[in-house]
Amino acid sequence: MFWKLNKTLPIHAFLVVVILGFSVWIIYILDRLLDNQKVDNHPTERHIFHQQNALVLWYFIGLLMLICSILVFYLPANIIIFGIIITLFTGIYLLVVSKISYKNNLQHYKEPITSFVYVSAVFGTTILHNPHIISLIIGFIFLLIVFQNLLLFSLMEFKKNTNYYNLAEYFGIKKSNNVIIFITFLIVILGYYSLHFSASNYQNNVVIIEILMSIFLLVINLFDNYFLVNDRYRWVGDSIFLLPLLIIL
Repeated sequence: MFWKLNKTLPIHAFLVVVILGFSVWIIYILDRLLDNQKVDNHPTERHIFHQQNALVLWYFIGLLMLICSILVFYLPANIIIFGIIITLFTGIYLLVVSKISYKNNLQHYKEPITSFVYVSAVFGTTILHNPHIISLIIGFIFLLIVFQNLLLFSLMEFKKNTNYYNLAEYFGIKKSNNVIIFITFLIVILGYYSLHFSASNYQNNVVIIEILMSIFLLVINLFDNYFLVNDRYRWVGDSIFLLPLLIIL
């Protein structure tokens, strides 16, 4: 979706998307595997799954890293440099969270740091080719959506288990609810501004999709009793990232 904000699609766009997809998967799995090594960890169903399949997942990570290591040689220099910076930042983050206690206050920064790293990679690689003000606003809106998604998940996990130690536990239920509502309100305001000054129909479509993504997350939060059943919030909450297919296809 973000690559198509460019008037002409760079020839390396597909490779970047492939490497990004694998990299996100690698980081996600690594994060779970490192969490499981902490003695004071409170495992979720996802953590238990990763614990039971740890050996297979380590081999899987190795395979994905091998593929990425080969494909990276076909990328332009500016993307590689940008990737190295993100890799160093992510590596430091993974190292720190693997060493500190599960109840350390630094754990509260996990959601905002994860949001920043993810959006930097997914959106940052495209903005190198299209540093337009509307594109920057679109990227900032996406950052808000990703954080809203992670905060919502933290809130739902905390509602299921009040012993869970995360950002929602730090904020409290009321403040977390207010932040989720405020983010949707802010996205609608920024979206209106973007639609008013946008220079292309495609940019408008992206903004509309982003507004819908945030509204879906807000609906999950407002009807939490329904979405807490069988972790529906996770399936629906992550499925919002498939909405861009509507304008890609």
